[in-house]
Amino acid sequence: MSMTQIAFIRKADLPTNKQIQEVIQKLGYDFKIFDDLEKQIGEGGLECSINGHETYFETYLDEANNVISETEAEWIKPDLTNQDTAISFVWGADFSAGACIGLISIALTDLSNALVYYMDDQMKYTREMLIADTPQFLAELNKQTNIKHQEVVKPNQTNKQTETTFWNRLKNIFK
Repeated sequence: MSMTQIAFIRKADLPTNKQIQEVIQKLGYDFKIFDDLEKQIGEGGLECSINGHETYFETYLDEANNVISETEAEWIKPDLTNQDTAISFVWGADFSAGACIGLISIALTDLSNALVYYMDDQMKYTREMLIADTPQFLAELNKQTNIKHQEVVKPNQTNKQTETTFWNRLKNIFK
């Protein structure tokens, strides 16, 4: 299942990746964009990291009116004033991507007065909502990391004398 968040912005106000990264770092987050910092968010995707967790998500740029008609999002139209460009962020079940997209959306709001919408729930995000969601994404990311760490450590903690057969090793992989 993929999720989509869209930021509507004036194309002339689109900041560079470096400007976005700096705003997020000033908010106190360990955030990095791995793509060219002098470029702007473009087609194809963005590689970044939050708290050392690297992620990638898809990004698409289009005219605001095209996105509204293609996504049947006429409910957004009354909010738009001079926003002529839409940046769509698309990701899967990846909490680090969700956190990064939320933080990038905050930076776009701060730098360019972007209007941000979570399309799956037909919901407009305020800056405050985006800020409130970020710790939740990071908490889920930490839980996920801890579970993976426990799964890796768990087999080594047992000190049983078991026959090391191919099947036993295979079963341990899927625990």
